[in-house]
Amino acid sequence: MSRDLDLLVIGAGVAGLTAAWQTAVAGQKTRVIAKGWGTTHWHTGCVDVLGYYPLDSETPVASPREGIGRLIAANPQHPYALAGLETLEAALSAFQALCAAAGYPLHGSLDKNFMLPTAVGALRPTCLIPETMLAGDTANKDPMLLVGFKRLPDFFANVVAENLTAQGIPASDLTLTPRPLETVRVMNSVLMARYFERPEFRAEIVKEVKKHLGKAKRVGFPAVLGHSPEAALAVKRDLERQIGCPVFESPTAPPSVPGIRLHTIFMNAIRQAGGRVFDGMEALRAESEDGRVTAVYTESAARERPHRAQNYLLATGGILGGGITTDHLGETREVVFNLPLNAPQGREEWFKRRFLDAAGHPIYQSGVEVNGRFQPMNGTPDPIYENLFAAGGTLAHCELIRERSLEGVALATGFKAAEVISSQ
Repeated sequence: MSRDLDLLVIGAGVAGLTAAWQTAVAGQKTRVIAKGWGTTHWHTGCVDVLGYYPLDSETPVASPREGIGRLIAANPQHPYALAGLETLEAALSAFQALCAAAGYPLHGSLDKNFMLPTAVGALRPTCLIPETMLAGDTANKDPMLLVGFKRLPDFFANVVAENLTAQGIPASDLTLTPRPLETVRVMNSVLMARYFERPEFRAEIVKEVKKHLGKAKRVGFPAVLGHSPEAALAVKRDLERQIGCPVFESPTAPPSVPGIRLHTIFMNAIRQAGGRVFDGMEALRAESEDGRVTAVYTESAARERPHRAQNYLLATGGILGGGITTDHLGETREVVFNLPLNAPQGREEWFKRRFLDAAGHPIYQSGVEVNGRFQPMNGTPDPIYENLFAAGGTLAHCELIRERSLEGVALATGFKAAEVISSQ
């Protein structure tokens, strides 16, 4: 890599891609390296900001804005507290504008969570949703028909319908085996999304759906209505025109087609701004001198390859993302820079006795401590390295999965880190 690189981002999840997009737009020469793609490919394709607070609450957060205010007051070290509500709002607004410009609008605001059906018929709070999911909001009690496919093992319409009906949301189900899929040996959501982009395939689906519509006033499909961002709305609207009622998507098991659409939007934005993204490059270690990182090394066929830049952003995720590892001795380690972590010291402190303990398990709040500029630190506000920053699931003092805050924290912290880096 070039020595005159302004920023090297390590990790291609939402936090890393947000920072790369923003710094590239600001004129910084930016590169992203990653072992593989991040959370976009396995999460829902929505933007979760805050779904549950406190963590042991069984009642979803109705207003993320109000919930974050309480969270920040109680936990001033949480990433939302460090980034600030104003930064979160700016990040969400910028991302909504980016998606709208790509022909894939995201609906919603910090004032209210949607409640959407999951792939098993539970209800999930989320803040911003693609237009393809809008008609699935369960605040609307209109009866729905859920359509599944025998060859798609990631979405069982009968299970979703039964669980929704038990919660007072009238739902019926239909499972189809379209002729084009009869000879397909292996089917997944990505391949199914390609089929939905074919007019003749949709026509066969519509014919069967209209026969079984009954009292349903909306129709839900697995989240496979077109692979690309630009195709998704066109497919949805064509189905609505032919069926004669609103149509919506529900998430499936990974890979997530709506998440891949968001990934595509990020990638296009970074490239159009002059940045570059490289996957298949696993960061192994770093070198430093006089309080500054001087290189990050990745694995290659013959020998380790150095990547040099003015600034570095760590966005490799936490334990679930592979940015933090543990071993049988109870050691917890950040994998690239060997940064100190806020983590339980021994294995006996990792977990509570009960698997579903309402307080959660301490190991999942492990992470890198940062100051207000999102620079990793070790017990004092002074950074460990002057030119190293961190964002997203790598950070301490949050539990993104149980909070339902993964994308919100990633967007806010990636946006804030990019702002600090670009202003230097």
